[in-house]
Amino acid sequence: MQNYPYYPQQQTHPQPPRYLPPVLSREEYQSLRYQKGLRKTANGLGILMVCFIVLQIVIALVSEFILSENGLMDDLMSFDVLYMLESGMTSSIIFFIVGLIYCCFRKLRFSSLFPFQKTGAKMLYRLCAVGIAFSLMSNYVVDLLNNSLGLFGIENSGGVFETSDNPNILMYFLTVAILPAFVEEFAFRGVIMGVLRPYSEGLAIFVSSAAFALMHGNFVQLPFTFCCGLVFAYIDIKANSMLPSIIVHFLNNGLSVLSDILTSYKVISDTTANLIYGAIFVVTGVLAFLAIRGIIKEKESGWFNLKGGDDIIPFKRKMKTVCTSPAIITFSVIMLVFCVVEMVSGL
Repeated sequence: MQNYPYYPQQQTHPQPPRYLPPVLSREEYQSLRYQKGLRKTANGLGILMVCFIVLQIVIALVSEFILSENGLMDDLMSFDVLYMLESGMTSSIIFFIVGLIYCCFRKLRFSSLFPFQKTGAKMLYRLCAVGIAFSLMSNYVVDLLNNSLGLFGIENSGGVFETSDNPNILMYFLTVAILPAFVEEFAFRGVIMGVLRPYSEGLAIFVSSAAFALMHGNFVQLPFTFCCGLVFAYIDIKANSMLPSIIVHFLNNGLSVLSDILTSYKVISDTTANLIYGAIFVVTGVLAFLAIRGIIKEKESGWFNLKGGDDIIPFKRKMKTVCTSPAIITFSVIMLVFCVVEMVSGL
């Protein structure tokens, strides 16, 4: 028998993969899941806001086509009651219905999104005084910007109804002062801010205010509405109620509407209206100063602090996660394009 040399069988070891996924700690895994959930929430809100825009455009185009086909468009434009009702009601219905569908689809608790905690009369006065004084000051800044742009031949009319010399008082108040005070607060300080508030109050205030500003669709109003949104959101969070922002929003729009009506019907001159508006601003400014002084005196601890939610990820990471969400970016780009178109059309 021929003896063959014995070769020991070589042991084969599997080659390690070129890339080994890092072993995550429990805290790192939790933070990644948290960030993923926040991004999903932000994308949902971005889709909601894009739906606001798309539906408004679609309904406006369809209604314009139907009215034009029936030869009613010119009559509608010349009849303030129908024009304001159609424009204002369309936007309001879209904000309310789409926001309501979103809440029902997400199975959100309405009590957490739309708080109406009982607020004492004293605190309610203080919050409203600060809010309306800041809004009136912002209105002056917007007028200054408009006048400055006018020197360069740029006319801004974004967000303003173009009415006749004698607008219908009831419809004007309904579509410009009353409906926005409820519907816009429902959409921005209710749905958007309410969904983000558990993550961080500062995050909720910033994102809801930025969305509120961009939704107006023109560069001149953008800084004004953003700052007003910050104030509206802040006083709502401190009161844990939407009532202060609804009141301030109504008073701010209502004063502008009242001034337009009085000057349109020649009850007072433009100069007198400006003087009255300035006097109101001075009075509310004094009241706001006294209100802030009282708040600081009685609420020295915690009044100017915002709750950061949980500490799973830092605030900067939360903000970056929301602002870089695809749907939020899409909404922002669409509205910035609208702002550019509005500015170009005013040249």
